[in-house]
Order: sequence, then structure tokens, then C-alpha cells
Amino acid sequence: MRTFIQKIRQGAGVIRKIGKGVSNLPDYESYVAHIKIHHPEVAPPTEAEFFNDFLDKKYGASARRCC
Repeated sequence: MRTFIQKIRQGAGVIRKIGKGVSNLPDYESYVAHIKIHHPEVAPPTEAEFFNDFLDKKYGASARRCC
């Protein structure tokens, strides 16, 4: 039973990564893992900061407007 649940969780993670790739959203968890391995002296941004930076780079200042 435990192995079955682990396989479901793995599958859900794969589906989530595919969905983010299709929607062109960056993967925050992978980014943090990269920062911790390759740049340990740098504190990773929060998830909100990460996505706000992504939106700013992609759309500029208009990304924060609601209308």
C-alpha cells in the first residue's frame, strides 16, 4: 500500500511539472534546489518574490495591474 501511494505522489509531481512547463510557469522548487547547490551563499527568494520577479521580467510593470 505504501509503495502505491508513493507512486501516486510521484505521478502527481510529474503531472504538475508538465503542467507548469506547458503553461510556461517556472518551477520554484527546482530553482531553490539549484540555488542551494550551486550558490549556497545566496539566500533564495520567497515563492511570492520569485513569481513576482518572473511576471515583471515577462510582462513588465503592467503585470501587477488588475484591470
